[in-house]
Amino acid sequence: MSRKKILYLAHRIPCPPDKGDKIRSFHQVAHLAERHDVWCAFFVDDPADWKHVQTLKGMCRDVAAVPLSPRWAKLRAMVGFAGGGTLSEGYFDDPRMRRVVREWARSVSFDATMVFSSSMGRYADQVGGGRKVLDFCDWDSLKFAEYGRSGGRLAGTVWRGESRRLRERELTFLRGFDACVVVTAEEAAAVPELVGSDRLHVVGNGVVLGDEPAVSASEVDAVVGFVGQMDYAPNVEAVAWFAERVFPKVRRVEPAAVFRIVGRSPTREVLRLGDRDGVEVVGAVDCVRRELEQFAVSVAPLRIARGIQNKVLEAMAGCRPVVLTRAAASGIGGIDGEQFCVADDASMFAARVLRLLSDPPERDRLGRSARRFVGDRFDWSSEMRKLESLLLAKRPIERNRSHPECVAVPT
Repeated sequence: MSRKKILYLAHRIPCPPDKGDKIRSFHQVAHLAERHDVWCAFFVDDPADWKHVQTLKGMCRDVAAVPLSPRWAKLRAMVGFAGGGTLSEGYFDDPRMRRVVREWARSVSFDATMVFSSSMGRYADQVGGGRKVLDFCDWDSLKFAEYGRSGGRLAGTVWRGESRRLRERELTFLRGFDACVVVTAEEAAAVPELVGSDRLHVVGNGVVLGDEPAVSASEVDAVVGFVGQMDYAPNVEAVAWFAERVFPKVRRVEPAAVFRIVGRSPTREVLRLGDRDGVEVVGAVDCVRRELEQFAVSVAPLRIARGIQNKVLEAMAGCRPVVLTRAAASGIGGIDGEQFCVADDASMFAARVLRLLSDPPERDRLGRSARRFVGDRFDWSSEMRKLESLLLAKRPIERNRSHPECVAVPT
């Protein structure tokens, strides 16, 4: 296949691959840039990420890094929402990004445009020709609907409004792009009005297995751990629920147990959890895999979860037994008791954690089974080839025998 000219747009810098969306976008850019000429534009909202722009410059034909101030972005989001738009698109609506896309589109005849996240969908309108693909990852409208059910009166009203408006935008994008992508078949089937659409396809995530861990789960003391971006609302809610409702039950039986919360940008609520007996708020770390080796058990007590939880895949790849909610397990497809342990209420969650803490050989058995499972099922190369075929197809790809890997679902 000859090298094509591809425009790639992302709402956040796709590097380093250290959190869910950036892991996926990094592998997309890396795969496409190895085979084609990629012009990559993205926002940078964390000063620590500027040093990674050079990595992308070494991969891509050209790079545009647009600084984003969270304070001003939130103001834009509120103004846009008050005017009938969505918070999500308003947050990333920036004239500098529009200028970059417009100038590149004038000077380069792109063969295809790849857009990562619905928040960036509107920028594709400025690109003339070529095939256009949008990666939803998962449905933000459904995520905000869940926020609306769990939030207070005012916040719940706002989140429900955002959910309705985002659903309209998602349907608009589905009609306007040549192809759209979600991360799991469950996500594709989650919206009844989309079942049957020949423009909606599934491209999953992968996992980097790496070497076998130097320390097995059976060799670690009673350390229970969570890894995630700690200013992300579902993660904050998850660790608070575990620390307040589950961990005290664990400590009553296992007084030496420790709960380690690992991840960048812990909020004040998360930092306050560190005042509880046995709870350690670690913050950012240089190497998540080394941190995982300190866990006897990894937990994912997420009440709100969509798509594939990369934090779970990484723990499984690291031979760590995982206790998780049904919501966190839904996109992975494993078997309860074979690849992980599922629990939704606090008492059952504590019981399953305690069972693993008391049985080191079972920790190793479950961890090894988890690693084999994700190694067999989650392969970045095959998933990125699916994405590339969608992006560079000459005509719409429908679900049929010639493309069994593309799962189409209706609108």
